[in-house]
Amino acid sequence: MKSLLLFCTILSGTVLYSSCSRKLMPEGHFQQTPVVVDGRINDWGLPLRFSNPEYTMQYAVTNDDKNIYVCVYSKYEGMQLRMLKGGMTIYFDPKGKKDKKMSLVFPIKKPVDPAASRNGNPIRNGDWKSEIDALLLQSDYYNSSGFLNTGSGQFGINDKKNNIQVAIKMNEDSSLVYEAAVPISYILGADLKPGYVAENFNVCVAVNSLAAGNNNSYRPRPSYGGGMRGMRMGGGGGRNYGSGNNPNSKPEENWYGFRLVYKKV
Repeated sequence: MKSLLLFCTILSGTVLYSSCSRKLMPEGHFQQTPVVVDGRINDWGLPLRFSNPEYTMQYAVTNDDKNIYVCVYSKYEGMQLRMLKGGMTIYFDPKGKKDKKMSLVFPIKKPVDPAASRNGNPIRNGDWKSEIDALLLQSDYYNSSGFLNTGSGQFGINDKKNNIQVAIKMNEDSSLVYEAAVPISYILGADLKPGYVAENFNVCVAVNSLAAGNNNSYRPRPSYGGGMRGMRMGGGGGRNYGSGNNPNSKPEENWYGFRLVYKKV
């Protein structure tokens, strides 16, 4: 009887432990060479590791011992407009629960421009580059919230008050490239060091919807070709992915779950 009771106790404890323990996410990608955050794609191999469900945007998340790096790449003009005018938010959750307390907002959402519709008509092709150039010039500051060891608020992209780095730029292949580097110490409280035990981690790349009146200059231009078909897709997201032509669409959220990789010497 005692043996049976002991066996039942051990079995119950095992089942309880299994049900309570979290499944570990796969390891992320270690960045061998620090990324130069300049809005250029040359530090990243194309195609990037993930895409949104409509393949209008590619993205990648890597880390080294000191920083988490995020790159977002798009050759679709509708998505480019949405990124620049609607704005983007990168969420970091060190507990892997898709929490949104830590956020980096860049580019900042632009106000509605009544003149953008040209009296209800789409912006002509010749005006597209001028509009993008103007939006890039306006993308000169970011907002950070919830990070450790640094203040929250708005900062210029060249501000040295904290060590967050951001950049966004049109490249020669007509792609829009976003890059960010966030110190791991701002998220975990310290750099990765020997003995670090990897825990589940979430990063979300969120692209805001365009406000009413900002969607008239959308012109789709599929540019990726067949190279995107074999790409892995990130988890979860809104139902309106990057089309940019629905002013009432929800923000598109692309969550990536992984474990930070520590470089073992």
